[in-house]
Amino acid sequence: MINLVIGRCRLSILGRHRPPVIIRETPDLGAVMARVALVNLASLEMPGNEPIFPIGLRCVQDALDRAGHHTQLIDLVEDPQAHDDLSWAAQPWDVIGFTIRNIDPLDLACDNHVEHYVEFVNRVRAAAGSRCPLFVGGGPGYSLFADVLLPLLGFDVGVVGPGENMMLDIVASPEAYRGTGRNLGGGRYGGFTAEALRHPPSLLAAYARSPTAMIGVEAKRKTCYQGCSYCPYAHISGENKGELKPRELLAEELRAIHAAGIRRVFFTDSIFNSELRPAKEVVRTIAGLALPGLTWCAYFTPKPFDDELAELLVGSGVDYVLVSPDSLDDGVMRALGKSFRSRHVDRFVERCRQRDLPLRVNVVFGGPGETRETVRATARCADAMLSDDELVMNLGYRVLPSTAMARQLGLADSDLLSPTFYPFDPELFSWVIEEVDQRFVPTKMMFNILAGRVASRKMFPLRPQPGAAGQVMSLPYLPLTRQRWAT
Repeated sequence: MINLVIGRCRLSILGRHRPPVIIRETPDLGAVMARVALVNLASLEMPGNEPIFPIGLRCVQDALDRAGHHTQLIDLVEDPQAHDDLSWAAQPWDVIGFTIRNIDPLDLACDNHVEHYVEFVNRVRAAAGSRCPLFVGGGPGYSLFADVLLPLLGFDVGVVGPGENMMLDIVASPEAYRGTGRNLGGGRYGGFTAEALRHPPSLLAAYARSPTAMIGVEAKRKTCYQGCSYCPYAHISGENKGELKPRELLAEELRAIHAAGIRRVFFTDSIFNSELRPAKEVVRTIAGLALPGLTWCAYFTPKPFDDELAELLVGSGVDYVLVSPDSLDDGVMRALGKSFRSRHVDRFVERCRQRDLPLRVNVVFGGPGETRETVRATARCADAMLSDDELVMNLGYRVLPSTAMARQLGLADSDLLSPTFYPFDPELFSWVIEEVDQRFVPTKMMFNILAGRVASRKMFPLRPQPGAAGQVMSLPYLPLTRQRWAT
């Protein structure tokens, strides 16, 4: 399976602040309950967008429901008519919250999503009319670009990080936040470890209609320990030593998902096996449930990964074991900040081979230090160790705020809002076509490579901020962007 996507970052809605854990078990019967609409902007029909079940927004809705507030989730997969018929926006809401999962598809050949968000939010604002509910922004994509997106979308207030606790505070006193134009840090939510997350049957059914339906499940919330130069996980999650979902609650959530007809689960943990003991407990839980037809996958790392975990995976329903070295050249791995090298990937693959575990290995060409020689080294390694469908090949790194790449390039967040890519040699496309074995480059992939090359020629170089203390001046090419935003 090969896709032309940029980088590997899948963002999960974790917080960068760590206030005391708060569990609101029962609503205050004397409090005024708010009416809240929660809008999943990721369900908009946009080029390159593939709607994903709104796990983060559902966490927020569940917290509000448990506190006694009246909520409605607006998801255009569940209710496509809600896109054109905005009568729902004219209801007497106290708060309308909007979640942004991704800023763009991370694909060289695709455009930015932000213009679609701006257009839809403005339509909702017009439909709401004189009622003027409080407009709140949040979500993982929003969290990365919060200072740029808040004025662009005209939100009263934004939430950076997990939204549960902060949204509970906002809806308790909406007028205190009206027009403040501030972004507030989210924090840990005790309900994550105290309550099972049960989704509305109608929402599950809507996403279950897709033949490739998959739902995200959180087994833990923990800061990612990896130091990958392109990844914003550490910035979003902040200092969080880790909260594990109790296994009985995880089992309850999985049973409900299975009963709704969804058969594919993706664990949204940044790295599933960052700690072996909890990872093994999750696998044992899945295997013990023995839910017919249920399959799952997650992001793994080559270390720690031992024989016991590999044995547990056998028969657990794992769809494939997904690992992202991003390069198989040790020099590029080092420049990317990887905590492992190609020998660890070899050992990981061998453990899977010995047990016939299905594999997917992500490789991203175009990172720091990439040359024709490093492309050749990765291609030869992949050819020696992988079968035709086991390589997930990507081209180019989308530069995101608060990453080592962004600091190195010395670019402002406002520059990065438009699809912006790490400097790469224009010959990268030719190197990949010529060096990678053709069994990894079927016709669809070849078309994607050619589309990416055409798109890259329409981009223009960005200049670093004056006095930026990065290594940008030593790079042969500057980052490329598709467009500029007036912010």
